[in-house]
Amino acid sequence: MTNSIEIIANSAYGVYIPQYAAESLAPEWTISDSDREILAAGPDHEWYWDTWHDVVQNAEYTDTDGNIWRLHQDGDLFAYCESLISDRDYFNLFGEKRD
Repeated sequence: MTNSIEIIANSAYGVYIPQYAAESLAPEWTISDSDREILAAGPDHEWYWDTWHDVVQNAEYTDTDGNIWRLHQDGDLFAYCESLISDRDYFNLFGEKRD
């Protein structure tokens, strides 16, 4: 990842964004195998949405420079690095000023 914000999946994936993410996010993301399996099963799985909520809240990826990336979903799914993101981009992504 080269920017401070990267789009992972656009909103056109709809209810399949979690499934797409489970299949496309690198293994280095801190997503358990069981969570990936649940998400890969698709939106009909009983725990799909609960698992997705947990993944978006907790998944991280540390790049080769030691930067920590997290997920944010607001229609589209993004990966962002808080230590690299500008105040303007932070506001554009989250709709609020950084603390």
